[in-house]
Amino acid sequence: MSERLPLPWLLQMSIYNVKIGGENVITRVADREATMSHGISELRHDMKADPNPIVGIDVVNSGDLLLFYVKKRCLIIQYNRILALNDKYQVPSFLASFLQDKNITFVGPRHINNKSFTWSGVYQKFDFKTVVDVGYLAAQICKKPRLLSSTLEELMLEVDVEIMRPIIGNGSLRHKWESSAVLSEEEVKVAIYEVYSCYQIATKVIEVMQTGVTTHG
Repeated sequence: MSERLPLPWLLQMSIYNVKIGGENVITRVADREATMSHGISELRHDMKADPNPIVGIDVVNSGDLLLFYVKKRCLIIQYNRILALNDKYQVPSFLASFLQDKNITFVGPRHINNKSFTWSGVYQKFDFKTVVDVGYLAAQICKKPRLLSSTLEELMLEVDVEIMRPIIGNGSLRHKWESSAVLSEEEVKVAIYEVYSCYQIATKVIEVMQTGVTTHG
């Protein structure tokens, strides 16, 4: 069982090198508290020089996957699996502290603040200090109300961001892949598409706000 493997092995095995949007993204898939904690530390290190950091956020399949994105690094937490393996019902303190960091603005897809997870019949909700829908952020900065209901693809077109949605090799993914003990490289690429896109869109519109450059009409 992987629970008994040395931590250095777990850290090395949890890394995927994913190419998306023309970039190589270092992606860590964590299904243990130790690798999750290590992954959060890596994210904090990558954004420590930014006084107002943004972090891409997504929740997949009611907490099977909790994703964070910063610069060229992604952390995928197999959250429900971690709870099950540790027989726990509460958000680990180091994760709760990250979500509640007053200096971080989490940016995710539409209705991100309403996404929750359910495990063993217990309803819980991730509690963010500051979280925003990327469409709302784009609409506010660009002064375009229509962006409130735009898809990610429409937002990307608006702000000149080009990211191709991953193409599935055999046309479909395996059943319940999100909760699998091991994810394939293709599944990881599919998983990070939205959180990566949200981060890139947010970065672009914040750049627009700071430089005054206008987007499409």
